Amino acid sequence: MAANTILGECRLVPDFNRRRFLESAALLAAAAPLSGCLDTVRSTGTGHWRDAVSQASSVHDPADALELVNLAIYRLQEVNGQINAVTFTDFDSARRQAVALPNGRFAGVPTLIKDNLMVAGKPYTQGSRSLAEYVATQSDPFYTSAIGPMGLVPIGRSSLPEFGLTATTEPVLSGAARNPWNTGHSTGGSSGGSAAAVAAGVVAIAHANDGGGSIRIPASACGLVGLKPSRGRMAGDDDSDAATDLGVQGFLTRTVRDTAAAFHAAQGGPLYPAADLVTGASSQRLRIGGRLTRADGSLPDPEVVRVFEETMAILSRRGHRVSEADASFVPATMVGDFMTLWTLGAADRLQRARSLGEIPADGDLADYFEPLMLGMAERGAALTDADRDAAFGRLAAFSAAYREQFQTYDVQVTPVLGAPPAPIGYLSPRIPFEEQQARLTDYAGFTGAENVAGLPAISLPVGMSSDGLPIGLQFIGAPGAEPVLLALAFELENELNWAGRRPSVWVGDMELPE
Repeated sequence: MAANTILGECRLVPDFNRRRFLESAALLAAAAPLSGCLDTVRSTGTGHWRDAVSQASSVHDPADALELVNLAIYRLQEVNGQINAVTFTDFDSARRQAVALPNGRFAGVPTLIKDNLMVAGKPYTQGSRSLAEYVATQSDPFYTSAIGPMGLVPIGRSSLPEFGLTATTEPVLSGAARNPWNTGHSTGGSSGGSAAAVAAGVVAIAHANDGGGSIRIPASACGLVGLKPSRGRMAGDDDSDAATDLGVQGFLTRTVRDTAAAFHAAQGGPLYPAADLVTGASSQRLRIGGRLTRADGSLPDPEVVRVFEETMAILSRRGHRVSEADASFVPATMVGDFMTLWTLGAADRLQRARSLGEIPADGDLADYFEPLMLGMAERGAALTDADRDAAFGRLAAFSAAYREQFQTYDVQVTPVLGAPPAPIGYLSPRIPFEEQQARLTDYAGFTGAENVAGLPAISLPVGMSSDGLPIGLQFIGAPGAEPVLLALAFELENELNWAGRRPSVWVGDMELPE
């Protein structure tokens, strides 16, 4: 669920139309499930698959960059028919950029851009039929100040749920993105298209953002590493530290090394000094508090409980001071107040989409927006100024209380999701609004608090369900404590070697044909 720039400045492009957009996935070649041997050692990548740091180190001239880009394009064409992760491809532009050999830490490394980040001249749908024919006229600050200078080469745009409002990627506009571990299950959301492509081995790194769990949820669902940075930490951020400013930018990767390098390259926000590059585990033993229950006191699925307990036991065995954290600082009003923010945002998005003039005055909104969006917008429009101000005040108090917890703990640990990845359809956008809300709160109620408090949190793929689906946990730190989280992530990766796992739908070992 990503809070992001609302609609932005867009214009209609004559040669880009809704029919062509809806058919774009079908234009990508489908392939049967592929298998291969992922032979990788922690955070490096050997054999055919290589992480983004390794790819970048192999680029010495334009030909090297072009080969990486062509390989990613080939892999995408082979697998996108199964996972539906990418809804718009930009192959010619990617090849031109590779031949020009950009500068930067990841020069020449192929990537994907989530379709809610504006890039001038590119489609900008935010997963909504209301914007199916638009492209941006300007680029988001994170693109111009981070992704571009990093040298990453976008080969396309990844899918997301409508306006990033939910924890699965099944938009009416382009259809469901499917989990490479089991294509009958969700990728999570809202960065679900990026997650599916990285998990399947199409690219080693993909853009994502997070306003309520949208980096961490798909990381958990797809077996990836997903760091949500502190508010005001990343390049392009403004200097606001308000509890109502939820959205942050980042990436999804398979290895901690890639996440650490991408974070180091893309930091530069106004609220924190630059952090050093984290390259491995630390000898420091941490005070770690675990919180397993939801805000209402209920427990998650037994599979999640098992993974949580196993991971806490590993941390204890490795010498960390592990204890149960007091969760009394989370108020009973938290979920409702968080939803107040989301419904106000939905109401604003709806109003701005209508103001663009592409929806006829007498048009049926149901032809342009999904039930979740319309239901949220209706609820948000009904809120009074007093309702809004009271919720904002409670969220600000909660943010301060959450930050205070890090006087006692260096890191807190919670589930990311209340259950293993949900089946496709469980959070379908066609389900009536009230039922969607109940399911969403139960399934994805663990991740919004960190956005309110502006805290860094990393989802790590520490476990698997009994039927072979990834289960992640989130590790949360004090404001600006990304280095602490990354060092702990390296330690757990060394223990569990999750990059050595591969899903049933995997193209990461494919090479370009002769």
